[in-house]
Amino acid sequence: MKSFHKTMAWIARILLGGTFVFSGFVKAVDPLGTTYKIQDYLQAFSWNVFYEYSLFLAVALISFEMVLGFTLLLGSWQRIVSFVTVVYMLLMTLLTLYIALRNPVSDCGCFGDAVVLSNRQTFEKNVVLLILSLLLWLYREPLYHVFGSRTSVWALLLALCISLFICTLSYRHLPLLDFRPYKTGTHLIDKMIVPPGAAQDSVVTEYIYEKDGQQHRFTLADYPAGDTAWHFVDRREKVIRRGYVPPIHDFEILHPERGDITEEILSLERYCFLFVSPRLDKSNRRAVRAMQEVQDYALVHDYPVYGLTASPSVLVEEWKYEYDLLFDFCSVDEITLKTMIRSNPGLILLKDGTIYNKWAWRDIPSFSRLVDHPLSDENLGRMRDSRDRDRVVKLIAGALLLYLFLYVFRGASLINDYVKRKKNKPTN
Repeated sequence: MKSFHKTMAWIARILLGGTFVFSGFVKAVDPLGTTYKIQDYLQAFSWNVFYEYSLFLAVALISFEMVLGFTLLLGSWQRIVSFVTVVYMLLMTLLTLYIALRNPVSDCGCFGDAVVLSNRQTFEKNVVLLILSLLLWLYREPLYHVFGSRTSVWALLLALCISLFICTLSYRHLPLLDFRPYKTGTHLIDKMIVPPGAAQDSVVTEYIYEKDGQQHRFTLADYPAGDTAWHFVDRREKVIRRGYVPPIHDFEILHPERGDITEEILSLERYCFLFVSPRLDKSNRRAVRAMQEVQDYALVHDYPVYGLTASPSVLVEEWKYEYDLLFDFCSVDEITLKTMIRSNPGLILLKDGTIYNKWAWRDIPSFSRLVDHPLSDENLGRMRDSRDRDRVVKLIAGALLLYLFLYVFRGASLINDYVKRKKNKPTN
C-alpha cells in the first residue's frame, strides 16, 4: 500500500507541476493578454479600484504559477508546497464554480490563447487538479528531490527570474509565441470564412403572452393562437447551442467617409501599412517619429497607410493636426485591435490580405534609410517566419542548462563539504 501511495503522489506531483509550468508559460509569452483577462474579471466583479494594477497582478499570477510548477517538479519543500497547492486549487475551484454558474466572463483565460476552455470545462479541470493536490498532500511522504534545502532557494529564484524574463521580453516587444488568429503569415480572409456544412446556431423562438396580469412563455408549437384572452407581449430568440464561429468574426474597418472598407484593404495586391492604436490617448508618443517615417516612405512608393483605432473622432483629429499625420484613421473595435497586436501603438504590414510583418512601437524599423528602395527589394517586405517552435526549443534548452549548472554547482558544493568534513575529522 505504501508503494501505491508513493506512486499516486508521484503522478500527482508531475501532473500538477507540468500543468502549472505550462499555464504560467503560455501566459508569460503574452502578458498583455493576461492583463486584459484580469481586467475583464475586475470589471465583472466591480473591483475597479485594482484596475490600474492589472499588469502587476498578471505578472504576479504568472510568476506564482511558474515558480509553484518548478518547485513541484523539483520536489523542493514538499510539505509546505503541497499545502500551498491545495489552498490555491481550492480557491481557484470555488472561483471557477461561481464563474461556471454565472458566466461573468466568456472564458477563464487560464491557458491564455493557447488552449481556450469554456467556463464549465475550466471548473471540471480545476476539480481534477484539486483532487491531485489532495492526493499529493495526503501522501506527502518524502519523495525524490533534485536539490537540497540550501540550493532549493536558488532554484526558486531561478524559476522567478525565468518567468520575469519571458514576461518582460514579450511585454516590451511582441509575444514570443502568438496563438491568436492575427499571427504573422495569416491570410485573414481564410480565417473569416465559415466552411460549407459547418454547424449553425441552434435557436429556439419564445413567445411571451400575458393573461390576467401574468406573463407566460410559449414556443411555436404551443402558443395560444386564436385565444383572445392572451395578449402578445414580446418575441425572443434563445440560443441553445452555438454553431461554428470562424477565428476572425469581428474584423470590420470603418472609414469615416467611405464606410466599411474591410474588403478593399484585404484585397489590395500591394503592400499596405496599418498603424494600430486601440486608444490614442494611451499610446506611447515616442512612436510618432517612426510613424512619420513610415508615412513619408509610403508616399514615395505609393503604399496605402491607414490608422486603426477605437478612439473618438475628436481625439483622432487632434493627433493628426499635432503630429502632421496625413493618412486616414478608421474605426475598429477596441478588443479586435488589442487582439491584432499586443502593442499600443503597433505597425502591421499587409499584402494580399496576408500579414507579412508586425512590429511593436519599440521595434518599428527606420524607413527613412530605405526611402530609395521598395519593400519588394528588402527583407522587411518578405514574409517573416514566426519560428514559434525554434523559440520554444531555445527557451526550454536555456532553462534546462541553467538548472543543470545549478545541479552541477550543488554536486560540487556537496563534494567540497564532504572533503572539509574528512579533513576536520579527528584521528584516533
